Amino acid sequence: MDLAPPIDFPLDEVKKRIKSIQSIAGLVVDSAQKLQKELRVFGLVSESEEKDRIHKADELMGKFLVDFLRQNFPNDSIISEDHFRYDGSNPFRWVLDPIDGSMNFVRGIPLYSISIGLEHRETPVAGMVFAPGLDTRYSAILSQGAFKNGLRIDVSNTDALARSLLVSSFPTNRKEIMNEVIADITAFISCGRSMRRTGSFVLDTCWVAEGVLDGIWEKGVKLWDTVASSVILTEAGGKLTDFQGKRFLSGQAEVVASNGRIHSQIIDILRNVRISIGRN
Repeated sequence: MDLAPPIDFPLDEVKKRIKSIQSIAGLVVDSAQKLQKELRVFGLVSESEEKDRIHKADELMGKFLVDFLRQNFPNDSIISEDHFRYDGSNPFRWVLDPIDGSMNFVRGIPLYSISIGLEHRETPVAGMVFAPGLDTRYSAILSQGAFKNGLRIDVSNTDALARSLLVSSFPTNRKEIMNEVIADITAFISCGRSMRRTGSFVLDTCWVAEGVLDGIWEKGVKLWDTVASSVILTEAGGKLTDFQGKRFLSGQAEVVASNGRIHSQIIDILRNVRISIGRN
C-alpha cells in the first residue's frame, strides 16, 4: 500500500481558519440561494446566455468568498476556479470552487456545492463544503475527523461492487474519448448495483464520505474540485488514488474515490477496460 507521508502543519492555525468560515455559514448559504433565484434560467435561452449566467454565478460567489478571506487572512494565498489568484506571504493557500455544479445552479436544481479548501505548503489540510439547496455543510481537518452539519460521518461498509452505488465519469471532453467513456460505464453497469450522479463532483465525493454512495471514477478533475473534498473523504475513512491505484496527488486530473473497501475492484475494472480498448 502506498501510504502518504505524515504531514506536519500548525493545527491551531488551521482550526482558526475553519472556525472563521463556519462563522459565516449562514451568509454563504443565503448569498448562494439569493444568487440562484436571480440567475435561474426560466424557459429557453441561448447557449451563450446560459454560459454568461454560469460565469456570473462563479464570479459573484467567488468575489464574496475572496473578499471575506482577504479581509480576515490578508497574508494567505487564494486560488479560485473563476480565475482569481492572489499570492500571499505565508504557507497557507485557500482553494475555492465558488459553484460546483453550475449548470444545475442556473437551472434551479438544488444539487450544487460551494467548496472551500485549505492547503498548507501545497498539501490539503482542511475543507468545508456547503450544499445550500440541501441545507447541508461538510467539514474536515486532517486528523480531526469529518462532519456533516456538526455530526461525525463515515464511509459505507459496502465491500462488493455488486452492492455498490457508483458515480460515473462524464468528462467535458467525452466526445473525444467516447469509446473509453462508454466502455467504462458498460463495465461498471455489468458489475455494480446502480449509478448516481449529482452533476457536482464535490457533492458526489461528500456523499461517498457519508456513506450514501460507494465510489467514483472521474477524469478531468481540477485542483479546486479535490482540495476540500479529499480531506473530507479521507477523514471519513475513504480513499483516493489515480486510475492506476497510486496515491492521489493534489492537482492530478484522474481520480478514483471510494469507501476503500471496493477501491481495488474499481481499479481492476479500469485497468481491464483500458487493456480491452488498447490503452495503457
